[in-house]
Parts: sequence; structure tokens; C-alpha cells
Amino acid sequence: MPLRTLFIGNSYTHTHEMPAIIQRLAESAGDSFVFGMRAPGGWSLEQHYNDEETRAMIRQGGWDIIVLQDQSQRPAMPILRVRRQFFRYARRLNRFIWWRLRPKPRIVLYMTWGRKDGDADNRSYYPLVGTFEGMTALLKERYERMAKKIGARVSPVGEAWAYARQHYPEIELYQEDGHHPSPAGSYLAACCFYATFFGKDPAPLSYDFSLEPDTAGKLRAVASAVAWDGKQAEAVDG
Repeated sequence: MPLRTLFIGNSYTHTHEMPAIIQRLAESAGDSFVFGMRAPGGWSLEQHYNDEETRAMIRQGGWDIIVLQDQSQRPAMPILRVRRQFFRYARRLNRFIWWRLRPKPRIVLYMTWGRKDGDADNRSYYPLVGTFEGMTALLKERYERMAKKIGARVSPVGEAWAYARQHYPEIELYQEDGHHPSPAGSYLAACCFYATFFGKDPAPLSYDFSLEPDTAGKLRAVASAVAWDGKQAEAVDG
């Protein structure tokens, strides 16, 4: 049976049709993966919670996993604002899913990454987001905290970006705008999700997307070290 997954997010999800990359990675390993996606550019979980099309896609049912991804800056704001926005609407969507779907799908939170040179929009207001490292650390802490509150799992994509930037700085993960993913960035995200969903090491996979084989292999190794590496010993639906 295929693993059926609904992605609720924005351009960090739909750029390069990232879920389709997961599908091809899965196929290369003999796994079966199908997906639905509701990911308008720039959307927050608050917008999704109030959107009838998102609700309708959830109510379709048959999902094994539902992925939730907030707007890229919201979870890295001061904690009172995070509670009003990210935490509140992640909880509300989780509750909406719980009320309407039996058995309840597993929830996976998509930990995103800091902007290449930090969040220039909010640096003066909240200096902690002024660097990639600071913004990424906040995103990691907030996504992990929310996962504990609702019994979800985190796909540590942002953590993998930090690892890749440290170990393979020659691989450009960003588009020219400094925050959307390049093909390499979307591929790295997909490899992390593969490890999270299937509980398998992505390193041996053979699908390289549009990347040079050496680059793809390095990114699979990153996902292996961060998103698998024994931490994902069981698949999400296990």
C-alpha cells in the first residue's frame, strides 16, 4: 500500500514540486508514495486553518501523514508572538484533524531553515534572527517544542541545511533571493522527508533529481546524518 501524505504549507513545499522528488526517491527504493498538496506562496498555518479548500483536502481522508509547515518567519519571532500565531494554529489544525479523521493521521512538522544572511525584515526588531545560525536555531527550538505539545514528529530540514552549509559550503541551497530553495535545497528537504516517512537511510538511494551525482550523493549523506542516523529507526506510521 502506498504511503499517502498531505502537505499543508507554502512555497518552501511547492518549489520544484518537492513532494514529487520524495515520490521519485521512494520509487528508486521500491517504496510507494502518493501525495496531496495545498501550498499557496507565503501562506501561514493561520491562513490554512481558515481556508475552506485546505479543510476540504483534510476531510477527504485516507491520509497516513499530514505535514504542517508555517510561513518561514513566524516560528522564529519573539515567543509571545509565536504562541499567538504558530503554536495556536498548529494546535488548531491538529485538533481539526483529530475531530474529523479516524484513525488520525500522524502529524509531521516541517522544520524550515533560516534565511541565507538572516531575516533582514526583522533584524532590527528581533536581533536573534539577524543571522542564518540564529534564525535556524530558533526555528529548530520552536518546531521541536510544538511537536512535543501535539505528539508530532519533526522532519529536521532546517537542521540539515545548517549541516550542509558547514560541511559542503560549495553547494548552493538557496535561490538568488536568499531564502527560497534552489534545486539542491528542495532535494535536501525531500531526502530528509524520505528518512522521516519511511525510517530508512536515504544515502544509498539512486535518484539524483536534476543534480550532478556527486552533489546529490553529498546531500543524501547530509540527510542520512541528520534525519536518519538511527534516530528514525521506525517509520512515521510505525
